[in-house]
Amino acid sequence: MSDDGDDPGRAGTGEPAPAEVGAKWARDRRNRVFLRRALAGVLVVAVVVVLGFSVRTSRLTDESGAFGPDLAPVMDRIAAENAEVEKNHPGAYVTVVAMFPMTGSLTDIGLNRESIRHGLEGIHLAQVWRNRQPSSPPYVRLLVGSDGPDDWEPTVEAIKARTADEHIVAVTGLGASTGTTRRTVESLSGSGYAMVSAVITSDELTGVRGLARVAALNSEQARAGVVHARKVNPGLKAVVIKDLNPADSYVKTLARFYTGSLADRERVMELSFDSSTRFSGTVLDVIAERVCNSGANTVLYAGRSEQLPALMQALSQRDRCVRPGMTVITGDDASEMNRKADLNMWGDTRIRLFYTALAHPAGLTLPGGEVLTAIRARFAGDDPDAFPRVFPHESLGDGMAIVHHDAMFVALETVKAFAREPDVPSPQDMANMLTSGTVAVEGASGPIRIVEGGARQTKEIPILQLNPDGTSAYSGRITMTDGGPGRS
Repeated sequence: MSDDGDDPGRAGTGEPAPAEVGAKWARDRRNRVFLRRALAGVLVVAVVVVLGFSVRTSRLTDESGAFGPDLAPVMDRIAAENAEVEKNHPGAYVTVVAMFPMTGSLTDIGLNRESIRHGLEGIHLAQVWRNRQPSSPPYVRLLVGSDGPDDWEPTVEAIKARTADEHIVAVTGLGASTGTTRRTVESLSGSGYAMVSAVITSDELTGVRGLARVAALNSEQARAGVVHARKVNPGLKAVVIKDLNPADSYVKTLARFYTGSLADRERVMELSFDSSTRFSGTVLDVIAERVCNSGANTVLYAGRSEQLPALMQALSQRDRCVRPGMTVITGDDASEMNRKADLNMWGDTRIRLFYTALAHPAGLTLPGGEVLTAIRARFAGDDPDAFPRVFPHESLGDGMAIVHHDAMFVALETVKAFAREPDVPSPQDMANMLTSGTVAVEGASGPIRIVEGGARQTKEIPILQLNPDGTSAYSGRITMTDGGPGRS
């Protein structure tokens, strides 16, 4: 398969080439759209006259300042690309909605603003590259909405209300594995919507109707983390520290699989705290004392990054952990800490922190790597639309742009599978295709095959070492096949 899935034609088969089919599809779509717009315009004018206001909601938008000045540059680019699509291809586009938790505390949403910004940049990158392909329609518009704790429900209702007029075919983004994300996904699933998530890793959301995921599950990350722990400390003695926050599916499933991945002789004890309480940092300080007196050489941390610096600081203040060295291993949420900090997050470099990442730019340049040259060019090339040229001051180090690009790419390749149909696919058509076990694309994080039910079959899980100043170093990768660890 080529990097964008373009079919060069079916010569000798008697079937029309995709470009011919695409042209007919575009003409037919344009005629139908013009008619619907004319009728819809009459209705809207009537409503405005009677009620005195426009019915268009701003829940889904590409407006520059809709979600704060930090996102304005990428929102401006999205708006400009949308305007080009509407101007040049008025009857031949579809719309994908990107949902991110724009409101709520970090504990509630599990994503910081930098991760959200990088995620939007990756999604926009996939949009641009699809629209530049010399192939058949549809072209792609992108709208952005918030699925924070206070606004997910009206945003979902806006998606449902505007699906026909906006030609909405799928939702991507969707945030981390929190309670709010679960409610968002369940509401969309209940109405048959297609969703492609970049960072939902909880095993509790496996098999949700219409949901495809490009990220490694927590069960896989836990097994990969334990494999790396044994490599770092061959005589592994581990303490599992778990967050009991009842609203967070990520921490719950990560803890369960860390414990289940350890042999009895490797398991020292389990300790817990609740991040939803006021003084969880104090509890973590006491936990660090227990860990350092336990004879363990490894901590498997099943919690969010927001509380992790408190644990790292507490460990580095205790001589019984510092002198022999202590290894802390955690899941992909630690990518939230992967950015240069003005002050060190913990004190002693003999306390080492590794995490299982969802993606890393090293995977784009590894000798013998599985990323196609054409896909690599989107992130490391000199093309005017390549990531370094479009976002010259941004980093790929946290992997967010890469995995969100891949989630959007999966959605767009699925749309293209319907190019021979006389009409644009509905979200329900897309949901059926996404979870049928037939979707396979070449992503920036490697080959992506979405198996029946929506999970990604084979994952290359990068292992990163995070330094106290927020910089990171690539420490290798572990291949997960059929749910278990393969080569490393």
